[in-house]
Amino acid sequence: ILPGTLADDLKEYLVDLRARGKADIESGIIIDSQERFADVLLNQNRCDLKIPLGPKVVNDAMHHILSKTCIRTLIESVYDSYGGEGSQAEIYELNSFMSNSGARRQLVHADNSCDTVGLPEAEPVMLTCFIALQDVDKTMGPTTWIPGTHNVKSHDQFYEVVANDDGSGESSKDKLLRTRKKAEGTLPKGSCAVFDPRTLHCAGANVCADPNLTRALFYFSFKNPRVEYPGCPSTGGYGIADAKLTLKELCDELAIAAKAKSTDGSTGSERLDQVACYP
Repeated sequence: ILPGTLADDLKEYLVDLRARGKADIESGIIIDSQERFADVLLNQNRCDLKIPLGPKVVNDAMHHILSKTCIRTLIESVYDSYGGEGSQAEIYELNSFMSNSGARRQLVHADNSCDTVGLPEAEPVMLTCFIALQDVDKTMGPTTWIPGTHNVKSHDQFYEVVANDDGSGESSKDKLLRTRKKAEGTLPKGSCAVFDPRTLHCAGANVCADPNLTRALFYFSFKNPRVEYPGCPSTGGYGIADAKLTLKELCDELAIAAKAKSTDGSTGSERLDQVACYP
């Protein structure tokens, strides 16, 4: 869904943004690391980088993904199917999950609970899209998902709220991890995976032979238009989660920005300029 040149340009920008963020934190220019990075499980050689709207390379990538591929239609159709208005889903996260050789495998976890905040259990409160900015092979610690675990029953088994009653002595968590099918995210550059963040998953160990080769996944989440708060804090930064920028608005404004020939550093879109940052 993302052409190779756009993926390369975006990754170059994000690797540089990560380096500048770390340098600013180490020098004391930035006191709170959360201004640039979200919390992430097992963060040695791994980070969750917050991304701003505003830089042309970010806007160009988002414009292509949301306006020239099936992703917008997919997100809208899922929320529409549950009686919501998918075009009104709001962007909640815009980040890059990055790792280098030496990053250990994460523990299996879910990014969101199964507290349905008043919705039917099957209805997602968020949808997240991971996009590979380079080929992700087995050595780079691809994400592994356990499909069909975005529900109360699976979470109760995983968190051992219920006991395993088959007489084996095996915990309900171990039985779930042993018996359920897995999906490994070995993704070609520019391809994506869209998932419900309640799904149990983990990033693998990065054992790539090249210590300088970064595995970068560009990702964004849109929250269900029928909920005010999806049950978990946003990992995003730069005010994106508070902007209440809908999928339709974002697509419209990115299209304006793509056509603009601004000479003053603005995006050319008044709405985007309200949330744009240029770190």
